Amino acid sequence: MNKIAVIPVRSGSKRLPKKNYKSFNSRNLVEIARDKCLSSGIFDEIIISSDDEFFKGLVNCNKVKFLSRNQNLAGDKATTDVVVDFFFKEFSSCESILWVNSVSPLQSIQDIKNCGLRLRDPGVDSVMAINTLYQHCCIENNPLNFNRNNSFEMTQNLKPIQRYIYSCMGWKRATYVKHRNEGFKGLFPGNMELVEVSTLAGMLIKYEKDFIMCSRIEEALELTSNTKISAYKFA
Repeated sequence: MNKIAVIPVRSGSKRLPKKNYKSFNSRNLVEIARDKCLSSGIFDEIIISSDDEFFKGLVNCNKVKFLSRNQNLAGDKATTDVVVDFFFKEFSSCESILWVNSVSPLQSIQDIKNCGLRLRDPGVDSVMAINTLYQHCCIENNPLNFNRNNSFEMTQNLKPIQRYIYSCMGWKRATYVKHRNEGFKGLFPGNMELVEVSTLAGMLIKYEKDFIMCSRIEEALELTSNTKISAYKFA
């Protein structure tokens, strides 16, 4: 049974209009996600799914396919669980789906691979990419992992906070569909695994400033990589 990567793409975005169309250092965000999924070598199919046929033009090989979604499944009110329901109905023979977020352009090929391979583990039903934070954290001014009345703890001694970053999340078909058919309202039924990924993977593009910052980081990383390669060649 097929192991599928899905790259969901909405044509509209209120916080940064047309972000999936904009050039991000020569490629758009969807092309970057597509190429990294292909390079990971762990998927039988890679699906670009959108309400805009424009993205059908990004199908570049027989492993990549396009799936159209209507506005009801691509608007602001479309919840993730309803979209995942749709994907499993459309791909009725797939074994698993890994949702790869286009707005996380700095996630590495290895980040995607780690999430996809963890989902293959026999005892795992779903996965979510996370960053672990060793920091003093509060919710509504209430401490989560420290006590204000105690000495100020060293960060390495704090209980770590596991932050969902959404760059990748995935599900095994059998468990997900079974639980949803039985009335389960959540998104992650069964045994959920949290997969540690790079800090860069957690940098999501929501606003123009995020787009600019991430593109400059990518440029800097490429420059550093090319410099190292050149130094190696002439060593």
